Amino acid sequence: MMEISVTFLLTGCLIQGVFCGFSISLPKRVEALQGSCVFIPCTFDIDQQYVTELTDDSKRIWYKDGNSPTVVFDSSSPNTASLKGEIFGTPTEKNCTTRFDNVLQRDKGSYYFRVEGSKNLKYSYTNKPEYKVEIVVIDSPPKPTVSLFKDQQKVKKVKEVKEGSSVNLHCSTKIFCSSRPANLTWTSSPEHLLNKSVTQQQRQEQTELISDLIFTVTHRHHLANFTCTVTHQLQKQNTKHKSRTLRVQYAPKNTSAHVSASGIVLEGRSVTLSCSSDANPPVLNYTWYRDTEEPLKPVQSGQNLTISNTDPTHSGRYVCTAQNEHGAQNASVMLDVQCEYQEALLIYSQSLLYQTSDF
Repeated sequence: MMEISVTFLLTGCLIQGVFCGFSISLPKRVEALQGSCVFIPCTFDIDQQYVTELTDDSKRIWYKDGNSPTVVFDSSSPNTASLKGEIFGTPTEKNCTTRFDNVLQRDKGSYYFRVEGSKNLKYSYTNKPEYKVEIVVIDSPPKPTVSLFKDQQKVKKVKEVKEGSSVNLHCSTKIFCSSRPANLTWTSSPEHLLNKSVTQQQRQEQTELISDLIFTVTHRHHLANFTCTVTHQLQKQNTKHKSRTLRVQYAPKNTSAHVSASGIVLEGRSVTLSCSSDANPPVLNYTWYRDTEEPLKPVQSGQNLTISNTDPTHSGRYVCTAQNEHGAQNASVMLDVQCEYQEALLIYSQSLLYQTSDF
């Protein structure tokens, strides 16, 4: 009868626009590992008029929902419940955080909470869909999740970060009840990236184990692979892992220039100067200069500079500038063009040197 009167009171409050104060906060869904236990974070509140009836002797009860809701745990007789476990804190703290032990597939389903105090306080939190929690039972632990954060903002999987940015690789895994807790470890490919400049922080929250890698990004991190591995110590060791490939944008690096022909280039021949560079995004412009001119004037644009019908005036140092949206880098190469008679003189000199060595 009192249950009906409380319901009527709530309805009356809602009609009059008055907040009645019965509420509960708990997750919509929790996962339990078959044969292990599950935590349900939970707090509740009651209408102000029943505050004096809420004591530390008040009952905190869990029902499994269905056509015929059944009591699965009663704080006043925990040993007789169909689900064994514990409700933490005290009723006066309005704490309903619960641990259920040895959860099996048959225990999956929807659950709701009820509080019973002295006199008229008897209330089941069922009047809103979000007041119920769904327990899902899984057969094996899930993979950890790996996320990338820059300036505390989550970076989408396909998005790139700029060299010099401070980033956080965030790995998290669900915690399942075990006498030996789960363990998170990081590896990288290439291996040397997990060096002293990388800060590793690990912490445990109510339902998660978290490990963070914090470091400043360089071009060496581009396309590097970071793997977070979780090891669950259950009835037998269970290992899962998740990887994240880091994509970094950076200005040109390792720019180099070279001549297609080795050694001396003879007058009248054709020669090609080539330039290459490592950059992301790729180099937008290659520009060639002669450093014999002051100020430097562009000779040609493009990755390759081809000079046809060369003569000695083409000799000198050539500078290549590789540029993308993040910056530029230079490289230089020497070009030596000689007349044909100089080649003949060189061959003759070498011949004399060879003949002299025979004596």
